[in-house]
Amino acid sequence: MKTSLLCIFLILCSTSAWAKDKHYYIGIIETTWDYASDHGEKKLISVDTEHSNIYLQNGSNRIGKVYKKAVYLQYTDETFGTIIEKPVWLGFLGPIIKAETGDRVYVHLKNFASRPYTFHAHGMTYYKEHEGAIYPDNTTDFQKADDKVRPGEQCMYILHANPEQGPGEEDSNCVTRIYHSHIDAPRDIAAGLIGPLIHCKKDSLDKEEEKNIDKEFVVMFSVVDENLSWYLEDNIKTYCSEPEEVDKDNEDFQESNRMHSVNGYAFGSLPGLSMCAEDRVKWYLFGMGNEVDVHAAFFHGQTLTNKNYRVDTINLFPATLFDAFMVAQNPGEWMLSCQNLNHLKAGLQAFFWVQDCKKPSSENDIHGKHVRHYYIAAEEIIWNYAPSGIDTFTKENLTAPGSDSEVFFEHGSTRIGGSYKKLVYREYTDASFTDRKERGPEEEHLGILGPVISAEVGDTIRVTFHNKGTYPLSIEPIGVRVNKSNEGTYISRSAPPSSASHVVPEGTFTYEWTVPKEVGPTYKDPVCLARMYYSAVDPTKDIFTGLIGPMKICRNGSLLANGRLKDVDKEFYLFPTVFDENESLLLDDNIRMFTTAPDQVDKENEDFQESNKMHSMNGFMYGNQPGLNMCRGDSVVWYLFSAGNEVDVHGIYFSGNTYLSRGERRDTANLFPQTSLRLFMQPDTEGTFDVECLTTDHYTGGMKQKYTVNQCRQPSENSYHYLGERTYYIAAVEVEWDYSPSRKWEKELHHLQELNLSNAFLDKEEFYIGSKYKKVVYRRFTDSTFQVPGERKPEEEHLGILGPQLHADVGDKINIIFKNMATRSYSIHAHGVKTESSTVTPTAPGETRTYIWKIPERSGAGTEDSPCIPWAYYSTVDRVKDLFSGLIGPLIVCRKHYMRVFNPIKKLEFSLLFLVFDENESWYLDDNIKTYSDHPEKVDKANDEFIESNKMHAINGRMFGNLQGLTMHVGDEVNWYLMGMGNEIDLHSVHFHGHSFQYQHRGIYSSDVFDIFPGTYQTLEMSPKTPGIWLLHCHVTDHIHAGMETTYTVLPNEETKSG
Repeated sequence: MKTSLLCIFLILCSTSAWAKDKHYYIGIIETTWDYASDHGEKKLISVDTEHSNIYLQNGSNRIGKVYKKAVYLQYTDETFGTIIEKPVWLGFLGPIIKAETGDRVYVHLKNFASRPYTFHAHGMTYYKEHEGAIYPDNTTDFQKADDKVRPGEQCMYILHANPEQGPGEEDSNCVTRIYHSHIDAPRDIAAGLIGPLIHCKKDSLDKEEEKNIDKEFVVMFSVVDENLSWYLEDNIKTYCSEPEEVDKDNEDFQESNRMHSVNGYAFGSLPGLSMCAEDRVKWYLFGMGNEVDVHAAFFHGQTLTNKNYRVDTINLFPATLFDAFMVAQNPGEWMLSCQNLNHLKAGLQAFFWVQDCKKPSSENDIHGKHVRHYYIAAEEIIWNYAPSGIDTFTKENLTAPGSDSEVFFEHGSTRIGGSYKKLVYREYTDASFTDRKERGPEEEHLGILGPVISAEVGDTIRVTFHNKGTYPLSIEPIGVRVNKSNEGTYISRSAPPSSASHVVPEGTFTYEWTVPKEVGPTYKDPVCLARMYYSAVDPTKDIFTGLIGPMKICRNGSLLANGRLKDVDKEFYLFPTVFDENESLLLDDNIRMFTTAPDQVDKENEDFQESNKMHSMNGFMYGNQPGLNMCRGDSVVWYLFSAGNEVDVHGIYFSGNTYLSRGERRDTANLFPQTSLRLFMQPDTEGTFDVECLTTDHYTGGMKQKYTVNQCRQPSENSYHYLGERTYYIAAVEVEWDYSPSRKWEKELHHLQELNLSNAFLDKEEFYIGSKYKKVVYRRFTDSTFQVPGERKPEEEHLGILGPQLHADVGDKINIIFKNMATRSYSIHAHGVKTESSTVTPTAPGETRTYIWKIPERSGAGTEDSPCIPWAYYSTVDRVKDLFSGLIGPLIVCRKHYMRVFNPIKKLEFSLLFLVFDENESWYLDDNIKTYSDHPEKVDKANDEFIESNKMHAINGRMFGNLQGLTMHVGDEVNWYLMGMGNEIDLHSVHFHGHSFQYQHRGIYSSDVFDIFPGTYQTLEMSPKTPGIWLLHCHVTDHIHAGMETTYTVLPNEETKSG
């Protein structure tokens, strides 16, 4: 009762004038949920009954497909007597809450459940007393009423649809936001308490429907982890026939409770996604969950636009918020699936129906008017991932004892080595399939990939496919118009396959795909779109067996007769992936052919499986890829695409040069399953450079190559003059670093949550290291004597473990006077800059060396970037160990803008590195065990729990609210510079409570969540309006629980810090 009175009091005190008041009566109830209820006929792809039963079948120690959950329901009024039915396709999601900019939304929440919950909204303005999130924020009394709504209580939340929280200038009329309970957000959400919130531009709705839209659907892609649900014990007792036999820590039991679903429906059981051909359809998509929640939402048979770019696959991560527009085409039943191959076979599939309602077609009939004919066969080969036998980076043999490569290339009694039998696509001259087309020097780099399929808008692509393999195969294209009779995906296991989706051995099928303008580049897209094709009888096994190739779809008139792009000197295609040979159709053949004792091979052995995960680009590892050669000044286009599973989080770094992609200047491209990108580069420095994946396991695993820039023409006089010169004195210094110098915030958080938790990362227990580690960091000094450290100013306090925040303008030359005051060799190297040499020379202990970085135009912001963009600098003697030992910092490069000189506008600048510091990879691990473990003699460095305890989930090296200095005033202009580095687990969804931000992406867009990955450097711009202490955290479940959280403070507008 006290909570209800306090919340109502707040509403009576509110006097703001708003365009429209909206009231939603939301109840939280407990119910049972069936993840695979029988809504119509199920159609599964690549899933046998044995595999689906892992998740769906209950038993003595298995829960099955029905779980107790808590969900949000909508009621008609304050009596909470009558439920408003929601669309069946929403599944267990809460009701859609919709508002236009200028509206005020009242959420009347009543908790009918058996434990406390809340309501926390993304993308809306609220005061502290309406945040609905519990954490230490210095609020008291009535401002705490919203933090915990206990069973039987009510609370009212007031949300303001302010312009600064609404869609950005280039956003669509209505954008995706979400709401969820936020006491222990990961557990509340796993229990079921999440729903969609749609924020629209003013006057874009007509009777609560978006104008000019015929249908709208909301879909959440999530591996719902029922192990985290508050109701796990209830579910064990209710649905396991022998609950006392259940081991909650058993990995198989835990996996059985990870429900790969769309809106809570798995294995094709989501009902109600129906539309007419030619309907204008709006999709609101979001992801939620953990590190495994790397999703690629693929709309079979359709294309969409997102941010005015043409797409058919949308990558989703925890709390990623997307919207996309589609004009439905191709009547029939189509799959909406996650193309993360592990998720696909685990049931993350749904189906939508496009009905022929006799609407006039919006597409011109181009079928057969301009045909490009390709003859492609699938055939077996023996593929060597590193033909030279050498790691070209270390010059060592790939089987050298103790080398990173030995794991993958060792050949022996139970190891396959570096050569595998594979199936690949190869091009032939005609339908007789007797004369294979030889690849020229410009195609040498393609490696394992199939031939490049090129087409322009207006073309028909005809592919005659012949299967020379021993398994049924197909070709499924991405990014063209495909009708049901040409679909290469084998969907139904209960009906005979179509000829297109199941080409038998020695069979032939001719596919016809069209390229109407509706699938081609938009006005914002580059001239050509990178796309792909693959076999989809069993996508997981077929792709990992080798059946994948590149495709590009271009504007009309942009290609030469040979399919090459006009006005471009070089085109390269890169396919980075972890080829999992354990999933290959030919695994048994490879064991028989290449191991010396095949009968002794245990295919379930973890070490054997790891040896078969080939971290490659185009099937090459450790610098063995040929043909990546170009000339200085060439116009070079790189087409990047990927496929795989949740480990395939790639940051492809082009050292020595930058590129433009969608108007943004970068040197690292992030790729995920079924992502494709087109990059434009004009190399300006000759030499041999690295192209490598920054994801640390991928880098050490061999996903790194070399490209060469030659001086092919008479060099012109260098007309670029560097007018500015900056000198920084930086040292590498060894320090004791405490990830959590105070446990106060953490303990208060758990007290508020009413949880009694130990902390595996910070508690020392018997032999863990705890929160303190010896590390090496970059620190600024005042001059070349390196006697006086540069004191950090208050605005630099937030940097934490990071090196100094370096600044440069385009046209500057930076002199880094670097002294190594540590005990081993290190260096300093920056992304984005121009250097005289492609080699970064190490600096020995005690030595001082000068590194020169030049900042030409290509190091600064692109035409569609924010004026200032971040890069990272770090040591490259050993990229992995140096990074995790602590050597990293930010470099901010700004456009040369003369108005800034005469009328400077000061912005607050905060650089944030989200990184799981893996102290197991630090140079100082042994020192740390000796110094900080209470019983160093008991430490087993291979123990899984010890390894996990040393993975420090930090923001600038601080955990659990310990990062200080993020302070600003209402009205300040703030630049947030986000940086991502690290490993496969370093996917971070950075969420700001209380405020949204804007970011440039060929236009201005708005959100309150931004995704970063290894090699992501991004500027976010914010003008805070609401005072308070606000949570800033990574939204990935494990990262929240592990302490990747801090707060930022917005003070009242007494005097702004910027201006």
